[in-house]
Order: sequence, then structure tokens, then C-alpha cells
Amino acid sequence: MSAERPESLEPVRAAAAQPPPFRIDGWRAFWIFTFFVGATVFLRDLYNSEAGLSISGDALWGRDFVNVYTSGALALQGRLDMLYDVAAYQAFQPGLFGAELRFHNYSYPPVTLLYTWLFALLPYPVAWLGWLAGTGALFWRAARPYLRDAGLPGWVAILAPAAVVNLWAGHYGFLVGALWLFAWRLLPSRPALAGVLIGLMVVKPHLALLAPLVLMWRREWIAIAGAASTALGLVALSAAIFGAELWITWLTDTARLQAAMVDDVGAFYLTMMPTLTPALALVGVPTLAAAIVQAVVGTAAVVLLLRRLPHDSGEAGLATATATFLVLPYAFAYDMTAAGLAGLILFRRSLDRDQTPGFRLAAGAAAFVPMGVMFLNVVHLPLAPLLVGFQLLVLLGLIRRGRP
Repeated sequence: MSAERPESLEPVRAAAAQPPPFRIDGWRAFWIFTFFVGATVFLRDLYNSEAGLSISGDALWGRDFVNVYTSGALALQGRLDMLYDVAAYQAFQPGLFGAELRFHNYSYPPVTLLYTWLFALLPYPVAWLGWLAGTGALFWRAARPYLRDAGLPGWVAILAPAAVVNLWAGHYGFLVGALWLFAWRLLPSRPALAGVLIGLMVVKPHLALLAPLVLMWRREWIAIAGAASTALGLVALSAAIFGAELWITWLTDTARLQAAMVDDVGAFYLTMMPTLTPALALVGVPTLAAAIVQAVVGTAAVVLLLRRLPHDSGEAGLATATATFLVLPYAFAYDMTAAGLAGLILFRRSLDRDQTPGFRLAAGAAAFVPMGVMFLNVVHLPLAPLLVGFQLLVLLGLIRRGRP
């Protein structure tokens, strides 16, 4: 029998190297669905647009970026006494934007005033687009190594469900996500810089809630020192420039106002929360019972995270970002840029393995949570915490990602 020519095996090898059709179709279907839902959200705003950048007479294009811009304008005009006075703040905005707005208040700490005034030097549309372009580019750069390791293209970072929601909301998601991803990637080689980046998350400090605990568990003392000195230095600097009274007001009145939001059933912003406490409120669980369940689930998430924490710092960062949304009662879909990236990577890996359709479906649903939570909560199907919990269990290896 004559030996088969090597060239004749090339078509077989090429066919074997191609992903099975189901895997390709599952990945494409996810992105088609994401595009359809995202386009629906933006087209709805376009349909409701009025004169200028107004949407339905109660919001502007850029949505929450108006708070960044308003705070900068107040700083430039020397009217920071209005910053945390909700009534005065809302009365100031129509004159600034030439349009009526509703439901806006400034919830960020005074340290943000160190840079928001720069945006108020520009016309609002230019500042808004510059904010999204600058923070979006930063997040794309931070996400690239994670995506490359997972065999994914860079565009995934900007078109992911959490990224689309952040583009729509004009929020801090790209900035805090970039700081988080950069920090955990740099932790082994440059721990001091990693700590500084985590310290910069003082602009939205609750999203870095688990970072000190995980860093201590890993004995990353240099990173802890960098994070603490950066955060304390920024607090001291902002207090010296803008006055300690703003910090006192933010820590008392503003924090209490924001905490009350998790029980405000019927408010639109509640539908954007993927966390457990508002999910329980939506199905009628009393406040005290919801607080107890939140404490139990949050504690369990922290215990599991620490006991099963991945050795690789990048994977540890993705798992910690996911666990954050089980621990916090208060967080929004646009905050999930890092956790959403973890969900996408998990979903893509599920398509590369011999998984059951149910596992693939759950992984895809978890990856879609940052966008899907708004629709699920509207119809009182608050499944987001369950899907985030599933994602965490898989990332920690408590649910197997592959079968023998």
C-alpha cells in the first residue's frame, strides 16, 4: 500500500481546526442579539429627542455625564455650596443646559472635583464625546491583554453589553473598569503602580470595596500601601482645596440618600441595578429580610472568593470584580465593565468546550446581564444576581467549565 501524500491530509486538518457550527452560531447569535437590544435602547432615545440634546424633557444625551459637567461648572463658578443640595443642584441645571432635567443629583465624592472642572471649560457636546472617547480608549487598552489571552479581538471591549450601557449612560464605567483591569494585570510586576491605580478608584470607592481584602489575603503589602497613600492623598488634597465640609456632607447626607435608592420600587434607576437588595425589593421582600439575605449572600461570596481565589492576578481580578456585585447592595449595570468582561470571556470559553446547551445558555445570559438587567427588572424577573452568582462559581472553579 502506498503512503498517503501529506497534502491530502490538509483538508482534514483544516476541517478539524474549524470550530463546530454550533459554537460559531452561538457566538454570532450573542452579538446579533446584543446589537439589536443596544440599537433599540439608543433608537428609543432618538425617537424621544426634542430640541437640542433633550430626551423627553427630563434627560440629555450623555445622561449621567451631565453630573460630571454640572459639578465642573459649579466649581468654576464658585458655587460648590449647591453641589450636594439636591433642590439647589436641580434648579441650577436648566440654566446651565437650557433644558429641563429630572432626577439628577451629585452622588460622587469631592475628589472628583479635581478634574470635572476641565470638562466644564468645553461646550457640553464636545465634553461629552471627549469623555466617552478618552475613557473608552483607556478601557479598550486595559482590556486588550485579557481579551488576547482569551483569543478574542479588541473590539469586544467597546461593544460588550456593559460597554454599550456605559456609552448610553455616559458614566464612569470605562474609567473605573480600566483602573481595575490595569491594576490586576500589573500587580505581579509593578505592585506599587497597581496600588496607585486602585487608590484612584476613590472616585467611586464602593466598586473597590473588595480590593483591600483580596490584596491582604494575597499579602500584597506594597500594593496596599500604594492604594492607601493614593486614596488618602487625594482625599486630603480635595479637602484642602474645596473644604472639608463637602466631605462631611457627602459622607452623611449624600450617602444616606443614595442608600435609600435600593428600596425605591417603581423608580427607573432601580431597573438598572443588578444587585441583590433591589432584586428582592422588586419581588416584595421586606427591607429587613432583604438586608439579612444580602448580608448572608455577600458573606458567602467573600468566603468563597478568598478560599478559591485564582493564583493568576488577572483572573483573581476578574473574579473579585464579579463578587463585588454580590456583596454590594448598591451598584448599576454601567459599573459592570470589568465584571462584564469576565462574563464575556467565560461565555467564549464555554463555546470552546464540550459543554451542555444549558451551561452555554447560562454563560451567555451571565455575559448579557449588564444590558439585560434593565429588561428583566422591568417585568419583575430579577434574575441578575443569580446569573452573577453563577458566573462567580464558574470563575472560582466551583462549577466545572469543561467535561472530561
